[in-house]
Amino acid sequence: MIMRKRFIARASCCGRLVRYYLLVNAASGGSRMYGILIEGGGSQEKIPAITPSRRRIQSLLEQLVQGCVTPVTVRDVVEDWLLM
Repeated sequence: MIMRKRFIARASCCGRLVRYYLLVNAASGGSRMYGILIEGGGSQEKIPAITPSRRRIQSLLEQLVQGCVTPVTVRDVVEDWLLM
């Protein structure tokens, strides 16, 4: 499995720069799983393989950027999002 990272956006959250990335895990049969990586404030959080839907992960990333979600809180936000 090959994981690629693609920069999506950056935002200033509480005076700190936060960067948002799309993670793409490509398996040898063409299937893909999408995840996220958030970096900022000297920390980072990676959550791979959240969904096989590119549309859903893009929607999640938009919400994370708009909500100025940081690496510290992203796991809680993603868990809540998965339950929706």
